[in-house]
Amino acid sequence: MKQLTLLVFLLLNCIGFAQNLPLDFESSSPYPFTNFDGGVATKIPNPTKTGINTSATVMQLVKGTGATWAGSKITLATPIDLSTKRIFKVKVLSPVAGIKLLLKFEGAGAFFQKLSTPITTANVWEELTFDFSAEAVNNLNNQVVFMFDFGTVGNGGPNSTYLFDDVTQSAGTEPIKDLPVLPLTFESTSLAYPFADFGGAATSIIANPFRSGINQSATVVKSIKNAGETYAGSVITMAGPISFANNKIVKVKVWAPVAGKKLKLKFEGSPTDFDYGAFETDAVISKANEWVELTFDYNSPTLFPPVNNNDNKIVFFFDFGTAGDGSVNSTYYFDDIAFSTGPSAVSSYQLLGLNLFPNPANHQLTVSAQSEISQVVVSNLLGQTIKTVTVNGLEKAIDLSSISSGNYFVTVKLADGQLSTKKIVKL
Repeated sequence: MKQLTLLVFLLLNCIGFAQNLPLDFESSSPYPFTNFDGGVATKIPNPTKTGINTSATVMQLVKGTGATWAGSKITLATPIDLSTKRIFKVKVLSPVAGIKLLLKFEGAGAFFQKLSTPITTANVWEELTFDFSAEAVNNLNNQVVFMFDFGTVGNGGPNSTYLFDDVTQSAGTEPIKDLPVLPLTFESTSLAYPFADFGGAATSIIANPFRSGINQSATVVKSIKNAGETYAGSVITMAGPISFANNKIVKVKVWAPVAGKKLKLKFEGSPTDFDYGAFETDAVISKANEWVELTFDYNSPTLFPPVNNNDNKIVFFFDFGTAGDGSVNSTYYFDDIAFSTGPSAVSSYQLLGLNLFPNPANHQLTVSAQSEISQVVVSNLLGQTIKTVTVNGLEKAIDLSSISSGNYFVTVKLADGQLSTKKIVKL
């Protein structure tokens, strides 16, 4: 009985120990760090109380011998709200200049991360800034991950021992940018285009170096497949799930240095993608050094798995399965991703005679249409369903009082099977 009482006492007290941002590591309560892959985080007295950091205690992270991806993460009491505050700052001290810190957020939602600029001076406290204003984020994650010198082997000694302190969150001076919907033109200054590279690709949005033929636009996307990389690619996160309900043909303008190469276009991001939810197809680039438009037809009955309306990410692979060399022969450009006919998710609302008001909404959102509505679905930015309402009428008031403030997507399905999705803001 005494052991049970003690256990309950410890559990109740541990609940009170949970931390939230900002983190200064001065509290006597525990900071629940979890180490992984050879990293060891410990709260210690500040050994270098100088410059911008004279606090009493800091965190020490040792990267163990032979550890390449070592780090440690802290679990916060509640998910971090990034609706308006997307600037994070961390004070660091590194034994070696040029080291970078990877700051990553994990939890109930999809992870997102950013690599810092190089630490400029060894053995001096400096503050790193991580700006997620134009990134694909969510308000679901409650874990902050710290990884120093990501991808480089540690030795467990002084040169692999790092200090960090004072983790803060604030609003930036620039407005937070919205995520895009199809069509993608890469011309907007109010939208974010959050590309994430993998497998050795390097993607950037640049001024169009070949303004000719079918593509006279000002900006395009440049993709380099680095030396020795076979499966390199890049993925962009969209504002919400992409609907293939009315159109299954996608077109992309591309410019390639060699004819005969293929672009593999893949759609993923659905919570069910682990069960063969992602789908893809290839198109051949017919001409070199000229803008051409590729057509990706997802109507094929042999496509496995078939398309869905749940994916919010588009993946681009050039010359999939062949090693790149990082030169001009492995440098590609693409632009203007759109359904071949029909409107985008936003304009289809106008086409179908749908109306959502007010937007932003507080406790209630009214959905109306010129033809019968069968269902309304509210989902978060990850495509996860928050609320489903059966309608069977031309208008319906949707109760939003139980939904947290933030950005959401409302998908309206008509009785004839047509559907469309639009972004709303819940106050």
